[in-house]
Amino acid sequence: MTLKRELAAGIAIPIVLGVLFGLPAVAFDLLVAAVALAALFEFYRLAEKSGHAVSKTVGIGGGAAVLFAWAAFWGYAAPADRRGLTIVVLLTLTVAGLATIAPLFSGVEPASGLASAGSTLYGVFAVALPATSMCALRVFSPRAVLFLFLIVWGCDSFAYYTGRALGRRALAPVVSPRKTWEGSVGGLVGATLIGYAAGTWWVLPELGPLRGALAAAMASTAGQIGDLVESYWKRGAGVKDSGVFLPGHGGFYDRIDSLLYAGPVLAVFVATL
Repeated sequence: MTLKRELAAGIAIPIVLGVLFGLPAVAFDLLVAAVALAALFEFYRLAEKSGHAVSKTVGIGGGAAVLFAWAAFWGYAAPADRRGLTIVVLLTLTVAGLATIAPLFSGVEPASGLASAGSTLYGVFAVALPATSMCALRVFSPRAVLFLFLIVWGCDSFAYYTGRALGRRALAPVVSPRKTWEGSVGGLVGATLIGYAAGTWWVLPELGPLRGALAAAMASTAGQIGDLVESYWKRGAGVKDSGVFLPGHGGFYDRIDSLLYAGPVLAVFVATL
């Protein structure tokens, strides 16, 4: 399994970086949309396994609309284009409205209607919408997206090896028994060091070392929370992985759960530039 995991990563990472640095921005936006919608579908399956009926057609369609609208706004609207912002906000609110009325026409029992609408809407706003932060980072520079990847991947690696060597106290024993406080702190320290270095060298020197370290610390913390949130949903659904896309890595949602939380945090720092 370890060999399969390494081989899968060895294939997937160069593809992502090749699209990020070697192709136009729209290609990366399409890749983000494809992965995010696949993750959204997996989230809806988790919701169904937890006993919540969801309106997948409305959710996937609405998620796609939100993804493409916000990605287009980040990449192609002028900074002062209030009309473009108004359109995407109204579209987002329309999707929210459709998600709330979908149970009325889907044969969902009234007692389950609130959970159905809430699960459908949550998927759009917690998976599809934050994924567009990667598109916003790409508009600034592909290096900003690479910085995000380095923070999340570095945090995961430092947390894993620190937890194996020093882990004693469980971080969230009910949700994820193998995660420890020691591993979490190790991930935070490692990500902060990566942020300091990335803010000094080629990756994102525009931030500077101190702001790079702060951005990495905050984004990696958010990413660890995102990982726990997904573990929480999987525990409720009684499954180990959200899907089986990559051997040893689980599904799409498993791969981007931390990015969905770390991305918006880093995007705030980059927006100040």
